[in-house]
Amino acid sequence: MIIPFFIPHAGCPHQCVFCNQKNITGRNRPVDRTSIPLIINQYLGTRAANESVEPLRWEPSRLGGTLMTRHPAAIPPRRDDRGVQIAFYGGSFTALPMDVQREYLAAARPFIQNGQVRSIRLSTRPDCVNGDILLLLREYDVTTIELGAQSMDDRVLALSGRGHTAADTVNTVGLLKGSGFAVGLQLMPGLPGDSAEGFHETVSKVIELAPDFVRLYPVLVIRGTPLEEQYRDRRYTPLSLDEAVSLCRTALMRFEEAGIKVVRIGLQPTEELERPGAILAGPYHPAFRQLVESSLFLDKIRGVLKKRKDESDTAVILVNPKDISAAIGQKRSNVNQLKKQFKLRTIRIVPDASIPKRTVNLL
Repeated sequence: MIIPFFIPHAGCPHQCVFCNQKNITGRNRPVDRTSIPLIINQYLGTRAANESVEPLRWEPSRLGGTLMTRHPAAIPPRRDDRGVQIAFYGGSFTALPMDVQREYLAAARPFIQNGQVRSIRLSTRPDCVNGDILLLLREYDVTTIELGAQSMDDRVLALSGRGHTAADTVNTVGLLKGSGFAVGLQLMPGLPGDSAEGFHETVSKVIELAPDFVRLYPVLVIRGTPLEEQYRDRRYTPLSLDEAVSLCRTALMRFEEAGIKVVRIGLQPTEELERPGAILAGPYHPAFRQLVESSLFLDKIRGVLKKRKDESDTAVILVNPKDISAAIGQKRSNVNQLKKQFKLRTIRIVPDASIPKRTVNLL
């Protein structure tokens, strides 16, 4: 489980052309640091279960803010709860003043000390990490750092207002991996000045960096961003839904073949994001990842059906149980397309636990 805290635009030294964190996250301001313990406890549901443990409380800190403390005798032995992390998303965490970073991290520390939370993860920019910052993050049990790389093409980065270079990403990934942090990279197909070939080259360069995981966020035209102006002036043309699905499908296959996990494809739907007029254009779909995975399975099933020698009008396809939904497609779209293409009266897609994930077999 990840307990998320959003700090929209906090620490960001640049206005990226695509970014409006209010519409993306549904939050106007960074989380109030004094509310963090209460929110964590709400997620964990531990208040009633730990009535014998002295509650967490806030006290004045030497930094002029507040720190959460508990008498050492009240802290139970640490346990390894691999399912819980606290995350700081939405801004550039390591670009915040060091004392502010410390205040945020200190709010989470007691939950790590008592074993209720395993560690902290955060997102930041490739050009806002150095040795002193990493020492601070290590001190407060940060284990995972995501970098908003977005592209590995310097021209695309400049046109997108990122303010950093591909070399910054390369150098920082090396620094993080050498310091023992798990590394994630966020990529955005469809940025201004990019192309399908350019994005595939970005994928190749990221594979060379061997991050632990990636996220794929196709560019959307969000109201209130510089990209809105470019779109209205016809200086920017967003990807179509089909184009975005195709780019992300290829990227997904290549990353998985390289042993790099793709933890998200497409923005998480929020109330703000789905409000009419928030997204002006671009390949938005609330179940975008399923579209990508369904497209992947459509091609795989087509491949095995083309090779079959049986000329009957029925077919049975075996897939891993976890792939059933993607193989069938939204509203049975894959089934319907395959029946039409191969003139089948019936096609059954059947779960089989012996089939590896992302694999299809013909019965």
